[in-house]
Amino acid sequence: MQKDDIIIRKAIVHILDYQKGVLGLSDALLELSPDLNDFIRGHIYKLVASDDMKKCHFNEENSPFYSMLETFDEADEETYIGVSKKAAECFFEVMCDSGEIPSADLVVASFQIESTVHLALLKMNYKENYVHAQLGENQNDIIKERIVLPSESSRLTEAAVINLKTMEIRLIEKRYEINGEKVDYLSERVLLCHTDLPPKKKLNILTKAIQDINNKYDDRDINAKMEAKSILQQEFVENQQFDVNEIGDKIFGDHVEMKQDFDEVLEKYDMQYDTFTVTNENTVKKLEKQVLLTDTGIEIKIPMEEYNSKSNVEVLEEPGGVKTIVIKNIENLTLK
Repeated sequence: MQKDDIIIRKAIVHILDYQKGVLGLSDALLELSPDLNDFIRGHIYKLVASDDMKKCHFNEENSPFYSMLETFDEADEETYIGVSKKAAECFFEVMCDSGEIPSADLVVASFQIESTVHLALLKMNYKENYVHAQLGENQNDIIKERIVLPSESSRLTEAAVINLKTMEIRLIEKRYEINGEKVDYLSERVLLCHTDLPPKKKLNILTKAIQDINNKYDDRDINAKMEAKSILQQEFVENQQFDVNEIGDKIFGDHVEMKQDFDEVLEKYDMQYDTFTVTNENTVKKLEKQVLLTDTGIEIKIPMEEYNSKSNVEVLEEPGGVKTIVIKNIENLTLK
């Protein structure tokens, strides 16, 4: 998906300034100039293209937000404004209970990708910065001032995108203290939805589990560890997803204890039978190389496709546990 595939339909902004005790609800949609349209679309694109977003599902019986969206007519302007106000009120009520959640402007924007309409809740937290101030005719100063909206290049840390057709939610959130307890307030108090781990977190858990189990057993040599990373990378290249159970079988299937350890670790995260994919190519970039570090500080990076060919790189186990790395068929060598 490209940024231009996102079409902004409507947008409205409400003020959630808890520090000043101001809930500023707007009665009018924003006039979407080209610059404003690009600003909102840019922030939405960064969200939907991110692997830090959690997938969530409404608690349909208990979520007022879900009940509100069940009869939501996005095409009707009056209804749209009313729903956006209720969303802002939900945020502000929780912010008042907390006293820690940062003040912000809440942009409620509807957009479509192909024929599917989504609703975005973009909490744009206020920031502070230093600006100059002219105190008199010949006197200037530097003062700290609150900046209302994040820049176009920044990434939002609190936002939700709701598919209005399937009611599936993708969100990113931060934990704040409410009544003495740290909670994910956006999912637990505003939307009331069940959250899944974000894909980036799942991949980190999966790769760490494989690495830790390989390191736990002394009989696993460096070639077995390298092969495990290769299997993980090939799984994504071939299937564009990670089937956790299948990966466990391929890497540890011949070792009962290791496979049992793998299943136990992934079960803690309810991932033992999970299948997930990633959106951003940077998330899987660390799988594109085998990185070897010697005890003398020498670092060797081998592109995975070169390693997978098995013809030009070898790691040999010598008597006494000494290892030899052989790199063959080098046509040109340069100093970087």
